[in-house]
Amino acid sequence: MNKEDGAKVFSVWSRENSINLPNKKELLLEIIDQVASLFAVGSFYYFILNFENITMDYVHEGIRNVLGIEPEEFSMEKGFEIMHSEDLATMNEKEAVVFDFFFNKISSEDLFNYKSVYVMRMRHTDGTYKTLLHQASVFSVSDDGKIQQTLCVHTDISYLNIPINHTVSFISSKKQCYHYSKKSGNYAIIHKNNSSLEKKSFKDIFTKREQEIVEKLAQGMKFNEIAKELFISPHTINTHKKNMLKKADCKNTPELIARYYIDSLF
Repeated sequence: MNKEDGAKVFSVWSRENSINLPNKKELLLEIIDQVASLFAVGSFYYFILNFENITMDYVHEGIRNVLGIEPEEFSMEKGFEIMHSEDLATMNEKEAVVFDFFFNKISSEDLFNYKSVYVMRMRHTDGTYKTLLHQASVFSVSDDGKIQQTLCVHTDISYLNIPINHTVSFISSKKQCYHYSKKSGNYAIIHKNNSSLEKKSFKDIFTKREQEIVEKLAQGMKFNEIAKELFISPHTINTHKKNMLKKADCKNTPELIARYYIDSLF
């Protein structure tokens, strides 16, 4: 780990989100578990990061499967240690964008309506790097209006072969969504049906059955497994897949899954 890069991230958090009046509330783990599972498709883990002292209030056991480490081993220092050096070098910039958005671009009433989203790589104990979709949502706010706790969900999307970039998205089911590009330095409004941004929703072009199939393919299920679960033949699954590839103008199944997965975020 480059300690200087890690220190830059801590500096952003300390400068932008210094908590003077912490809010003392107990964690409701059953509710958190239900909420976190809605964020993820596939292997994932989540944690509650407390900005009062930059500690973990809770780490989900799924981290064993995704990164090969025990929940009690995980801390921000550990996270920085196993993060890909290129991603750690730019994380302070991403986190500065996140706090700028939450504190300067939206009203305080909307803090709980958005999640920040970006991609990073972290090293498994076997030495391989996992590509993780990082999603963070405000979980609690201090009495002086700072973000005290965040619910962070890391989903393993290595199998999607998504290119690593250093952009940040701000997603809401109730409000307008935004996408920040380092290249432009601006927050671009995301329009679902803006053809220039290729954001036509897959739900508009796929049938309900096709959506079921592509979601199960994204989970790594085989044709026979999907057919058994949906009470249809493997041949029918293959026919649906061919139709979906044609509708989405995709060359293969990994491309179809990747586009469907990324589209579902918005």
